[in-house]
Amino acid sequence: MKRDLFDGLTHFLAVARHGGFTPAAEALDMTPTAMSKAIRVLEARYQTKLFQRTTRRVRLTEAGAELYQRLERAANEVSEALQALSVAQLVPTGTLRLTVPHMAMERMIEPILERFQELYPMVKLDISLNDVLVDLVAEGFDAGVRLGESIDQDMVAIRLTPENRWAIAASPAYLAKAGRPKRLEDLPRHKAVLYRFPTNRSLYVWEFERNGKTIKVRMPEQLIVDDRLAAVRLAKRGLGLAFVGEMEVAEEVERGELELMFEEFIPRDAGLFLYFPAAMQSQPKLRAFIDLAKSLATTTKARRPRGGRSAS
Repeated sequence: MKRDLFDGLTHFLAVARHGGFTPAAEALDMTPTAMSKAIRVLEARYQTKLFQRTTRRVRLTEAGAELYQRLERAANEVSEALQALSVAQLVPTGTLRLTVPHMAMERMIEPILERFQELYPMVKLDISLNDVLVDLVAEGFDAGVRLGESIDQDMVAIRLTPENRWAIAASPAYLAKAGRPKRLEDLPRHKAVLYRFPTNRSLYVWEFERNGKTIKVRMPEQLIVDDRLAAVRLAKRGLGLAFVGEMEVAEEVERGELELMFEEFIPRDAGLFLYFPAAMQSQPKLRAFIDLAKSLATTTKARRPRGGRSAS
């Protein structure tokens, strides 16, 4: 498409609509001389007379009338498209792409999504459940949810949960059969459901702090998963101990399906955050999601699991 394809068309439409060079010039805030020159340049470019000029009036030629009829329809469509673009800057529309870890989806994100769809039906939600760290820009995501420690410092982060406590979880059936570990040193003698990081494929080594010292406990590598919710389900089935975040197992502990141990020896982490590049937050669709997430985060109290017992 030539760069000068549309040059002069605005002037042509103005003269045709207003019926003269002077009123058209006033409408476009220019002089009648400049308006007349713009029309002459347009006519010369296409070697076609568009207006019949007399001392009393300006009339469209046959070619000019045909051009005006076509351009008027096109101009109206362009005007409507630009108006829709302006509205899109105010009303949340389009597709909102999020990357969310499995553990956060049901208990933290689904309540937001339910309310979001009620308020913003013109936004399509596209959610990828993934525990791997994701480059938002490279992968085409608008925002993500991750633990605070894993978020790059150049991202904007909005807190979704309080600090997260960690613990060792086991089912009552497993503890009844294998006995309850009373000290950290007892742990290696128990079965475990171990977690493998999806990103680098390394196993998570259980770490504790006691009397200011870090203690690493290597558990038997008999059962390994790379999905945290799977680890919780297997622990519920009595297949071994699992290293879990309390937000992951709050309902299971509430129902008595899991018991927690050794919380006092495990440092807390920063909790879950919604994060995104600073340049993205001006998008109405993301801004709406951010505001709703912040609102629900401040009105929803974090539940401290009950029923867990700790050994010393």
